[in-house]
Amino acid sequence: MDKRVFFDTIGRSLFNGRLSLSRRDGIETKLSAFDVYGITDERWRAYMLATSYHETGGTMQPVEETGKGKGRPYGEKRKQDGTVYTYPDRLYFGRGDVQLTWYENYERMGKLLGYPLLTHPELALDPYISAGILVEGMTCGYSGRGDFTGKSLEDYFNDRTDDPVNARRIVNGLDCARRIAEYHRKFLEALKIALVAFVAVLLLPSGLTGCKPGRVVTERIVTRTDSSAVQMLSDSLYRKEAQIAFLQADVKRARAENIRLRSETRRYEIQYDTTAPVDTVTGKQRVLREIITSTGSRYGKVTEEAEERHEEMFAARENFAVEDRTRVLTVDKQTREDRALKEKTTTLRFNYKLFLAGVVAGVVIGVGMMRLLKGI
Repeated sequence: MDKRVFFDTIGRSLFNGRLSLSRRDGIETKLSAFDVYGITDERWRAYMLATSYHETGGTMQPVEETGKGKGRPYGEKRKQDGTVYTYPDRLYFGRGDVQLTWYENYERMGKLLGYPLLTHPELALDPYISAGILVEGMTCGYSGRGDFTGKSLEDYFNDRTDDPVNARRIVNGLDCARRIAEYHRKFLEALKIALVAFVAVLLLPSGLTGCKPGRVVTERIVTRTDSSAVQMLSDSLYRKEAQIAFLQADVKRARAENIRLRSETRRYEIQYDTTAPVDTVTGKQRVLREIITSTGSRYGKVTEEAEERHEEMFAARENFAVEDRTRVLTVDKQTREDRALKEKTTTLRFNYKLFLAGVVAGVVIGVGMMRLLKGI
């Protein structure tokens, strides 16, 4: 594509002949993103440029929603299903080329592209990241579906269909569908004219135009290197650097929040008079009293209690040591008494002589008794 021809054409048809440097840079960024993501269908390119033109008010640069979601359901800390969230402390109003909104969309797009969009939604204002959101959200990219509404460019621009009006359903129903379709027509026309001009330059080199017979012509061949891979690597490196920077910022912010939490947290307690009638204005019963307790004093109290418990444990340990020493002394005393008792105890010994004498005496007496009985 001959970009000079493209910018001249679209500048006259859509920008009143004045294409500022900022707009040119914005379009250049998106064209580079199309190359990185392999978007070759000119209809897709034209419709994404038309969407950016409409959503950014013709600036072709990522912008914040006017009013920052005030009065809109996504302008509060509430998810699409109505659930209230407290972290991160961010609002997810429209940002970027396509005005990304809602908690869930920031979360999903951040995971798909590898950026912390949920904790740092302002990243959607980065021109390169915003262009990535534009492409990923409107095509069947990493997720395999259109990430904004489930519809994608594949549904409306293919071999059988060419429907720039209903293609608006990819982003936001049929809101301003015909107007955006007209923008699409002008961008597509400029892209086609630029492509024809580029092909014409290739087929009719200026060095060969109008050559006379017999004149020697030296043709210079210029080798062009496809830089898509280099762009993809650069984009990947940029993503990693951004991730590292924001993760470091998250760590610092978390530390600061922890410090503030320890020093600033308060407990607010309200006690209502349950016997009083309900106030028709507030819908609540009369407040009996309010109690505000500083977390700092609570920490001090906890510290004092911990010190008291430590002293009690130390005293208990000393008592255990004294009792243990007493038990040792008691055991020693009992051991000495047992030893003395053992020494006093008489040990009985067996007297073999007396035993033999008894046996002999018994035998003699027995024999004598037998003879005496026989004599009788």
